Amino acid sequence: MLSLTAAKLAPQTPAAHRQSLTTRWARWGLGCISAVALLQPLPAMAIPQAEAMKKLAVIPVFVLTDTKGIPLPLERNKALVLPLYLDRAKANQELAAFTKANPTIKAGVLPMPMNVALERVQEINKSLKDRKLLSPVIPLPADLNQARTLLGKQGLDQKAIQEGLAVPVFFTQPLITIQTPQGERGLFFFDYASLQKAMAGIPDRSKLTVQAADLSAVMDQIVKQPKDTYAFYPTPDYFQLVQQQSSRTGAAGPPPAAAPPPVAPRR
Repeated sequence: MLSLTAAKLAPQTPAAHRQSLTTRWARWGLGCISAVALLQPLPAMAIPQAEAMKKLAVIPVFVLTDTKGIPLPLERNKALVLPLYLDRAKANQELAAFTKANPTIKAGVLPMPMNVALERVQEINKSLKDRKLLSPVIPLPADLNQARTLLGKQGLDQKAIQEGLAVPVFFTQPLITIQTPQGERGLFFFDYASLQKAMAGIPDRSKLTVQAADLSAVMDQIVKQPKDTYAFYPTPDYFQLVQQQSSRTGAAGPPPAAAPPPVAPRR
């Protein structure tokens, strides 16, 4: 059973709260302070950090790039920023603004798995001497608002939510599960609509309680488990991209446009 309750996220002080939610995963660009936090040694983990990051491969982000697919960081308030958009439409809006301000630069929006995007940010930061590249993950506003509402119901005050919530993740108590080739996994969802759709197929869904947490807290929970227990449910954009790729390559047979159906949690 996952426990990401108000007690898990509640701060002792605002500074302590930000550190508890974000410092461990700052090196990957997760959480409120992205890649600028000072790194601290990680405690012993049951699941390697790299393996936990691979779970984000089913979560595409949309990145502003040049014609060669190289990310194009933006100058914002003297900072170097590469937003990682979960919303394709928002990324396209950023592209339009960038093209208007830089008409001589050919740019586009490239989807890539979140873990790959974060690895590229790491590589870029290694090459920068005097600056750091910030890589905030930009969620859909509707999902962010929904998570704020749920966290309020979980007992957090608005100040704690404002300071600790950057990338919302949704789940249920008890966890909805899915059968994978590696066995049963408890599910986390990046978009609230997908969670609601999964719950609609569960007969005793009234017994499930929907909750939310920041991505950094979820990743922290994943690596603490004695065995591989969790998975992220692919976003709708992931299924769409897989289907488009299958169509372009002319793969034989129907494209893998759907994951195995989520099932009710075991009692």
